[in-house]
Amino acid sequence: MKRLIIAYGNRDREDDGAGWHILKKITRCFGLEVPNYPGEWVETADKSLRFLYLFQLLPEMAEDIGEYDQVIFIDAHNSEQLDDLLFEEVQPSTAHSAFTHHMSAGELLSIAQTISGAAPKAKILTVRGFSFQFRQELSSKTAQLVEQAARLLQAELGLSEPDQVPYLEMPTKTYLDSATQLIEQNKPVIREHSLELVVNRQSWLSFICSPTQLEELAVGFLWNENVISEKSQILDIFLEPDLKTIRIKVSGEVIKPVSFHRTSTGTEPAFTPSAKIQKAGLQIPAKELPALYNRFSLKQKLHDHAGGFHTAGLSDGHEINLVMEDLGRHNCIDKLAGAWLLGNQDFEPAILMLTGRVSSEMVMKSLALGVKMIITRTTPTTLAIEMAEEAGICLIGYMRANQYDIYSHNEYLV
Repeated sequence: MKRLIIAYGNRDREDDGAGWHILKKITRCFGLEVPNYPGEWVETADKSLRFLYLFQLLPEMAEDIGEYDQVIFIDAHNSEQLDDLLFEEVQPSTAHSAFTHHMSAGELLSIAQTISGAAPKAKILTVRGFSFQFRQELSSKTAQLVEQAARLLQAELGLSEPDQVPYLEMPTKTYLDSATQLIEQNKPVIREHSLELVVNRQSWLSFICSPTQLEELAVGFLWNENVISEKSQILDIFLEPDLKTIRIKVSGEVIKPVSFHRTSTGTEPAFTPSAKIQKAGLQIPAKELPALYNRFSLKQKLHDHAGGFHTAGLSDGHEINLVMEDLGRHNCIDKLAGAWLLGNQDFEPAILMLTGRVSSEMVMKSLALGVKMIITRTTPTTLAIEMAEEAGICLIGYMRANQYDIYSHNEYLV
């Protein structure tokens, strides 16, 4: 079966380039370089898959697509009437495009059918774009949709192996004192994934993590550990197809830290009190926090299904802008930081929401994001409270529907 994957859109115009970003993630799974310029393509060694990048679909392509058994179109749309993420079959049609480009996939298929009497089977994968300014970064909302879209396309291309999902359904036997025998059933069990981080060809460490948002995990880790201070320092990111190694090239000479902001390393990381948060004008209604935290809790999909996952979220004080889940507390914050840094930073992080214990290194990791407040439904440690007080962060624990405890800087609440 010969398949053609066509991503189209201007990647220099923010979310209009969502198709190219999806294409980049998929070609990396095959160990291929992503086409960078319109008209460029790459293909697998057996020539069964070709990946093509274009600014827009053109009528003269109709004859070319007839050579394939299936064509998958990847685009962005800006319609409030369409779902944010769509992956569906597309038929030959003379209707104009509902997406961001003039010629639709259906129109191109219709021309191919007219020329040859038949059109290849086709699907379209599209995500909603929210901003179309002249820059290469995606908005944070579209960046999350791109991640989901890439996973859908991976499954379509037969790339969704067990090692790429955060949990597996496994057979168990359950004891009930009211039953006469053990009950056999399948239950979701968390996967532990090992990911080696290689920076400028030097192996730094191996994460034990959930196998999702791995690029964000690695980039966020480097940022939270003060190895990089801005996105422009990242020259290249390559995730091996087996997801076991991620290689990051950064500009300049970087020195591997002696210890990391993780208690599990057995060392005490150095705190930098000079990195204080700027709080000018911050005023957050105290009575609105429980509802905001509840909205964050409702976004915990993996934990609700399988249990045992930690969750972290970023809020601008009004919306829940980013949410990440992982088997590790530290990984969640690293993934958040990486997602925010790799996105276009179209919101200012104000509140970091967590589901687990807040220890000192968690406060330290929050400094790179510059949040004004940290909220958890459980407890902080004494050292975490001391660091939050010194850094100028409002630290809140034991968040409940109608009460919570404030450990530092309550002046930011009204």
